[in-house]
Amino acid sequence: MADPAERIGSILGEIERTKGMVKSPDRRSAYLTPLYTQLAREIIDEVKKQVKEDIMKELRNEIRRE
Repeated sequence: MADPAERIGSILGEIERTKGMVKSPDRRSAYLTPLYTQLAREIIDEVKKQVKEDIMKELRNEIRRE
């Protein structure tokens, strides 16, 4: 599986390519909506992963101090 930054960059690139190729607003919306949804999911998943890692790190530090 690719690095999160690569996946997000890939989705952003696909969004930009789609914007350039599709001129009709209805078709553009139909193509871009799933891409923006995928982008939001990738970002949210990465943030959740980072928060979980930070919490686990803090918990480990607390356990070691006791």
